[in-house]
Amino acid sequence: MSLSSEWEQRYAEGTHLSVWPWSDVVSLVHRHLKPILVAGGGSVLELGSGAGANIPLFISLGMDYYGIEGSPTIVKKLHQRYPDLITNIIEADFTIQQPFEQRFDLVLDRASLTHNNTVSIRSALQIVSDALKPDGIFIGSDWFSMNHSDFLSGKAVDDDFTRTSYSKGQFTGVGKVHFSDAAHLRDLFSSFEILFMEEKLMRRYEPQDNHQFASWNIVARKPHD
Repeated sequence: MSLSSEWEQRYAEGTHLSVWPWSDVVSLVHRHLKPILVAGGGSVLELGSGAGANIPLFISLGMDYYGIEGSPTIVKKLHQRYPDLITNIIEADFTIQQPFEQRFDLVLDRASLTHNNTVSIRSALQIVSDALKPDGIFIGSDWFSMNHSDFLSGKAVDDDFTRTSYSKGQFTGVGKVHFSDAAHLRDLFSSFEILFMEEKLMRRYEPQDNHQFASWNIVARKPHD
């Protein structure tokens, strides 16, 4: 991800270490990568490998896994855990560069790009487009929605969609958080063909605080050159 001292601190402290594949990622990959999975092989680039939650999924599917991660602490841990992927998982800023030479069948982002501002997200999506093969697929999971209860409780920074300085809740200590509505997502992905877009809304009833979690899943295809 974009190099973030907040996330480096979280990983160094041993927090946010999710190690199980995310269910939405599993279902979206199986739904939208069928031709690749049937043929076997294929390659995936993950933006923000994190603690490696999705790596076992792609290994089990026989896909070549590559990852870009901004935290040196977590990259070191991933290299220790997956020694065969040392050259495939690189510490870098995916809003600025894509350090691999080949093109990919799939680029995956699970809640990493959404911790950047709009300018950085646009830059990253152009890099994604350049990294994908023609007809390649981008899957974005858990991009936070403006219908999230915490959208208005953060401090606006950089643009109308980005917030920071949370003092409580899930966004405490993670730096910038980007929120989207449907129109904003369509604008961000205007150079792609959007295949699937859904908003997840989950309202909490106990404790009775009316908190609502809201995020987007989006699948987009790169058009032929």
